[in-house]
Amino acid sequence: MRKAILIFGMIFSGLTYAQQATNLAVLDTRDVNSLPSAYSQIAKVEFKFRDVVQVPGIGNYSSMLTIAPWVDSSGNKVHQLNFNDGGVFYRNASQADSQWGNWNQLLMANVNGDVGIGTTDPRSKIDVWGNILTGNTNATEGINAFAIRYENGSLNNWGSLRSSAATYMSFGAKADNNIGNGWVSSNGTLNFSKVAITLNDDGIKFLTSPQQMIALNSPVAMNEIMKIAVNGNAALQGKFEAKEVKVTLTPTADFVFDEEYKLPELDEVEKHIKEKKHLPEIASAAQMEKEGVNIGEFQIKLLQKIEELTLYTIEQNKQLKIQADEIEVLKKQINNKK
Repeated sequence: MRKAILIFGMIFSGLTYAQQATNLAVLDTRDVNSLPSAYSQIAKVEFKFRDVVQVPGIGNYSSMLTIAPWVDSSGNKVHQLNFNDGGVFYRNASQADSQWGNWNQLLMANVNGDVGIGTTDPRSKIDVWGNILTGNTNATEGINAFAIRYENGSLNNWGSLRSSAATYMSFGAKADNNIGNGWVSSNGTLNFSKVAITLNDDGIKFLTSPQQMIALNSPVAMNEIMKIAVNGNAALQGKFEAKEVKVTLTPTADFVFDEEYKLPELDEVEKHIKEKKHLPEIASAAQMEKEGVNIGEFQIKLLQKIEELTLYTIEQNKQLKIQADEIEVLKKQINNKK
């Protein structure tokens, strides 16, 4: 922006000087792309074919203002502005150069104060048509790429998008070389929790701190509440709530119903329970507390036990029917003897 102001200042000064001398005429040099050496201590307006001077923009024609403040490059470079239907473009060169520098489009603002970069129709305070590259130095220095201004927080903290040696990218945290968890603080008058997200070799981490008041730009110790590792594994410190959870794991427990499956004897199951205090093939409470529980595997094991219990129940039902038939036979024999 300062560069644009300087350029327009030079234009105004050049035009003022030219108007004092004589009227500034528009020369029709549409077919010529003059070298920088062609301009010497002059302010000149020319009519040009846009493709002849190789300027970006829209339309076939353009007007161009050239300001050469001195007879050679010792008195500053030669500056050119090109006006076409695509906006205003600027380039410069020294008189000793064999070619001009590249054209660059100047910032354009509409009546609402909206600034467009790469567009002549900005739709917001800053409207960029193209890619954005930001940063004050190398990304590992922990410099803000973007930051949101807050009344009670510094630009170095809240709402910032940063990159540092500690993290490839951090959101909502000022990460630097010494404090990997970042700085997320207020001015010391606000008492609330802070949240940040970091991306690095370990994956994606979600960090938070308890409610506290900390001086501006002071480090805040943050706790990892969730992590998604690069291999896809996720760890959560806290409760998990969902309307639906789907676990995909094979094989299932239907092998219990295979004719060749050997159903454990109930006497063996009883003996195992008395000795181990838990079902066969099911981890003990102590092991679960120490190592946790694999939900998919655990669900299949529970299903296996349910299917085994179903087979036990079917077998017991057969035995009950046999016993019932035997009882009926005995009843008839007794009644016949009467």
